[in-house]
Amino acid sequence: MKKTLYTTTYFRALVLLAMAVVLTGCAVPRTSGPQKDYALTVLHTNDVHSSYGGFTSENRICYAPVCEGGSGGSVRLQRAVRAVRAQKPDAILLDGGDEFQGTLFWTLHKAAPITEIIDRIGYQAIAPGNHEFDDGVVTFLCYANSIKTPVVAANLSFDKGLKGAERILPWLVTEIKGRKVGIVGLVTAETPLVTSNSEGAKFSDEAAALKKAVTELTAQGVDIIIALTHDGFEDDKKLARTVAGVDIFVGGHSHSLLSNSIPRAEGKYPTVEKSPEGKPVLVVSAGSAGRYLGKLDVVFDAAGVPVSWSGEPIPVDDKTLAEMKAPEADAALAAVIEKYAAPAREKMVSKLGEIVAPGLDGLPLEKPDVLQCRANDCLTGNIVADALLTIPFKNTQVALLNGGALRNSLPGGKVTAGDVLATLPFQNTPVTADVPGSVILQALEHGVSAYGDGSGGFLQTAGLRYAFDDRRPKGQRITKAEVRDANGKWKAVAKAKNYRVVTIDFLSNGTDGFAVLKPFNWREAQGLMSDAVRVYLEQKSPVSVKPEGRIMRIK
Repeated sequence: MKKTLYTTTYFRALVLLAMAVVLTGCAVPRTSGPQKDYALTVLHTNDVHSSYGGFTSENRICYAPVCEGGSGGSVRLQRAVRAVRAQKPDAILLDGGDEFQGTLFWTLHKAAPITEIIDRIGYQAIAPGNHEFDDGVVTFLCYANSIKTPVVAANLSFDKGLKGAERILPWLVTEIKGRKVGIVGLVTAETPLVTSNSEGAKFSDEAAALKKAVTELTAQGVDIIIALTHDGFEDDKKLARTVAGVDIFVGGHSHSLLSNSIPRAEGKYPTVEKSPEGKPVLVVSAGSAGRYLGKLDVVFDAAGVPVSWSGEPIPVDDKTLAEMKAPEADAALAAVIEKYAAPAREKMVSKLGEIVAPGLDGLPLEKPDVLQCRANDCLTGNIVADALLTIPFKNTQVALLNGGALRNSLPGGKVTAGDVLATLPFQNTPVTADVPGSVILQALEHGVSAYGDGSGGFLQTAGLRYAFDDRRPKGQRITKAEVRDANGKWKAVAKAKNYRVVTIDFLSNGTDGFAVLKPFNWREAQGLMSDAVRVYLEQKSPVSVKPEGRIMRIK
C-alpha cells in the first residue's frame, strides 16, 4: 500500500507539527530499487463545484445523497473509487481544484459540506482552485486545516501571520509499491484577476514554481512526477512542452473533458505532449461537476519514463457502477450529504415565476450545460442580462455580464428561489455608470480575446448585440456592435458617445481582466444580482425566451 512522505526542507518542521495525524515521518530510503514495467494507476476529478448530490435524470442539480436515474455526486464517486481500488488497491486519487461554488450546497453552507466529504472519498492530494478564494484567504485556510487530505500548491504563498498557511505544501512524495512518486500542486497565477477576495495570498509563475519543485524532487531520487494543476488544459499542454521532468499533468480549471470515445471531448485521453527532452508527457482532465472519474493506467521504465499508457474517464452513473460491481453506498457519507441537502430542498419549493421555452419545460435551458454561456448567445444569459438592464436602475441602456457568473442553467417552466441561487451563487452587486462607446468596444474585445478556452469573461448582453470573428487577431475581433435606442432600433456603438451601462461589481472592479471598466464612478444598487433576477421573474412572469442572435460568431 501507499506511504506518504513530506520532505521539503523549508516546510519540514511545520508540516510535521500540522499533519501529525496523517504523516508517517520524514523521508526514508526507497525500500527497493527501480523496477521494470512499474505500473501506476491515477484516478482523478476536477472542478466538482459543490455538486455533492450529483444530477437528476433531467440533468438538474440533485439535492439528495442520490437522485434516482441521475448521475454523479459524492456517493457514486466514492463507490467508483472503491470499485477500482478493489482491483488496484494502490491506485492514487487526486483532485484538480474548484470544490467551492456552483450549487446551493455552497450558497447555503459554504465550505462546511466539503470538509466532511472529501476525506471520506479517499484522496491522496488536492490542488486549490481559484474559486477556493471566493470567500477570502481565511476561509480557504480554514477549509485546508479542517481536512486530512493534503493540499498542494507550489506557486502559492501567504502573507506572514496568516494562521494555517503552513498547511499548504508545495509538493509531497508518496511511496507506492517501493517507488517514490512526487505530486506537485499548481493553481492558476490569474487567480487575483478572476476573484476579488484573494488578498493575503500570492500566486507566482507556474512554470518557475514547477521547475523548482522538479529540481528538489529529483535531488531526492524521485523520478516519477505528477503535476496536479488548476491551470487549464491549454496551459497544461504548454507546461508539458516547456518544463522538463514531469511525467503526468492532472488538470482542472477549464472543465475540459478528454476522452477517446465521447464525441464532445476536447481531446484524446490522455493527450500526449513531448517534454523538452523529447520524452512523452501525459495530460488528463475529467470534465467537471463530478460526472466522470478519470482513470489513467501508466507503465514506467526503470528510469521513470512512461512507456505505455491507457485510460478513459469513467461515467459516474448507476449503469457503469453496476458493470463495475461497485460496493454499496456508504451510509455515513450519504447521511452527511442529506444533512446539507435538506435545507437546499426547501429552497427549491417556492415558485417565483415561469419561463416559457419550447421543449424545455422542467429542463435546463442550456445543453449540455451552462458552460455554453461562455461561448454563445444563451437563454439563461439573456434572462439574467435583461433583469440587470431593467430592475436595479432606471434608464440603463446596456447590460454586460460575464458568462462565468452563471453557474447553472435556469430551468424552463417553474422557477424557484433555489433555481436562481443555484444559477447565481456569487454575492455580486449590480452597478451602473456612464461609459464611452470606445470602452464598451474594448470590453467586448476582451470578452472574446480568449474565445475557445472556456473563459468566464465572455460577455452576455442586453440592450446591445455584437458579432465577432475569432480567426482575427486579438483586439480586432469585434466586427459589429449595436445598441438599441429608445425606439427599439439598432444603431452602431459610437466611440465618442456615453452610454448608461449596468454590470456587476466583479467586472467594474477590473476582475476577469476587465481593467478597462475600473476607472469609472460606478454606483451600486441596493440589492444583489440574484435579487434583481428574482424580482424580474416575479414581475415579468411568464417570461418567454428563444434564441435572439444577440451574439453572433462569424464562421
